[in-house]
Amino acid sequence: MGTETVAAHLLTIAPTRRELGGLDSHREGQRASVVGMGRAAGGRLTALLEEAPCRLMVSLGYSGALDPNLRTGDLVVSTAYLHGAEPPISGGPLATRAAVLLRESGLSVQEGPVLTVDEPLLSPRAKRRARHGSGALVVDMEGRWIAEAAAVKGVPLIGIRAVLDEARFPLPAFVADIVADSERREWAHAVRAMCNPSAFGSFLPLALKSRGASRALQMAMKNIIAVFPDQL
Repeated sequence: MGTETVAAHLLTIAPTRRELGGLDSHREGQRASVVGMGRAAGGRLTALLEEAPCRLMVSLGYSGALDPNLRTGDLVVSTAYLHGAEPPISGGPLATRAAVLLRESGLSVQEGPVLTVDEPLLSPRAKRRARHGSGALVVDMEGRWIAEAAAVKGVPLIGIRAVLDEARFPLPAFVADIVADSERREWAHAVRAMCNPSAFGSFLPLALKSRGASRALQMAMKNIIAVFPDQL
């Protein structure tokens, strides 16, 4: 996971280094850590919090849009974390404050529920079904497990998801291979997939979307860091 485990006012986590956005984990009073994808993210976060507590946590990550009005780079601040038929976990009282702050900074931000799934939703049809079944704005693969770990430890959580793929955008099949491999050989899967002409055509658009989502997350954290830690 790759960061010092010292007590901090603010802990920022993300599934991958790309989503973490190069945050400096050595700034006074702050930590940043990669926790991985899926259910394992919750266990890794629990271990982090047991080693060193924090007073506030921000969870960053990419998401797929379920709301057809959302575009790449739009931000969603989670008001609830959903998974299947399980009872939702509240996004907590800081969600609205964070959303207002980010809007005032000029970012495109919505508040709403985030759906966590066990496998990526690759097709527009799968996204439509998830939207109708949950009412969530976006989908990810770790938000619920992170929220659960934070709730058990009593740590206030702000969950921020940047839209990567719009509701109408089909993800290439190699995304599922990358997720199944916990992103350990991301480029190997991508290169192998690009040998398939149909996959090659979707790689560049997805890479560009990744850059847009990353920029949005970086701007969001710039504003969060400037305001929230001083209020704790």
